[in-house]
Amino acid sequence: MRIADFWHFWTVGRLAESRLAIGRTPGIELLAMSAGDFVCRTAFRFCAFFLFAAFHLGAAPRVPVIYSTDLLHPHVDPDDHFDLACLYAIPEADLRAVILDNSVPQANRSGFKPLWQLNYLAGRHVPGAIGLGNKLKSPDDRGLDQPAEHQNGVNLLLQTLRDSRDTVAIIFVGSARDTVAAFNREPGLFRRKVRSIHGFIGEASETRFVEYNVGLDPQAFVGLLRSGLPFFWVPCFDGGESRNDGHASWWKIRHRQVLETAPEPLQRYFLYMLRKAPDDPIVWLSLPTSDADRQWLMDGERNLWCAALLRLPFGGSIQHEGRDVAGFTPVEVSVSDNAVVRYGKTPGSRRVMRFEIKDMAHFATAATAATARLLQSFPISPHAP
Repeated sequence: MRIADFWHFWTVGRLAESRLAIGRTPGIELLAMSAGDFVCRTAFRFCAFFLFAAFHLGAAPRVPVIYSTDLLHPHVDPDDHFDLACLYAIPEADLRAVILDNSVPQANRSGFKPLWQLNYLAGRHVPGAIGLGNKLKSPDDRGLDQPAEHQNGVNLLLQTLRDSRDTVAIIFVGSARDTVAAFNREPGLFRRKVRSIHGFIGEASETRFVEYNVGLDPQAFVGLLRSGLPFFWVPCFDGGESRNDGHASWWKIRHRQVLETAPEPLQRYFLYMLRKAPDDPIVWLSLPTSDADRQWLMDGERNLWCAALLRLPFGGSIQHEGRDVAGFTPVEVSVSDNAVVRYGKTPGSRRVMRFEIKDMAHFATAATAATARLLQSFPISPHAP
């Protein structure tokens, strides 16, 4: 228990007590206190204590998180919308900032629309900012020569770290550009304030295959792997495109499996995205859904890489019949100047935690079920439609 927190709740009791003193002469309040007043005041103070216990001692600890995503509307890949909705639904995640990666397409395909929608549905006010637009020129590039209008993402990331009393988890599901540029500007701040970096990026084994997120900014990927920061690496593929040989997160779903039990306003969020609707993003959430639209939504199929796996940075797990189906194991990696990863301890290699599927037979089923549960539990605000 922190003294400051207890004192805050004790003060709540004191403020409530002050109602008993209305009309009394200052300085003689204690002399005029009746037995009834004493009982009431004591009750107020005990209520303050138990409020503290209920809200602080009994609650699961929440982890501050900064999330970087190449989220767009109209989308390039709909999985980004699934991922952000899942992150909003994770009770242990205290989402502090969203960085919209790859700013060049953001000008005409703003990722702010889905962010506005989820903030509205959840009754949140999570800030977002557009990140750097050009690839880093080297692993130690700070991106300071890029246009001023593209600096907001890095600035928000750094300011969020400075403002946080606790260490912060960083998750990125696109390129590592803004994360690495921010680290290059203030490495000391990162080493003090960043508890972990989880990146969904890269290929686990096929060195000839350049995965999409790596291709967005190869030098950023190189810079991250050489940084020595606590990196939890989740490769998107293992064995080449659309393959998962056990060290990648890729799996496939049918929309019905994860959306059928989701709240209807959240289903509208996904329909808005999939229809690439140009309409007002907030008004759309309260419109009725036709039977034909709902059937079309549920019949879709999707590749996923993150979704419920976003629980892992917060101590969550993906399980089948009570057993973990995925986790992390330490590996030594080195990375070439053109972003090719090699395994083994060599001069300059770094230890990272690499994603590993422990139960291949049940991974997809467990990840799908966990995603469905998260979306079903999405915290719709009373003020949302």
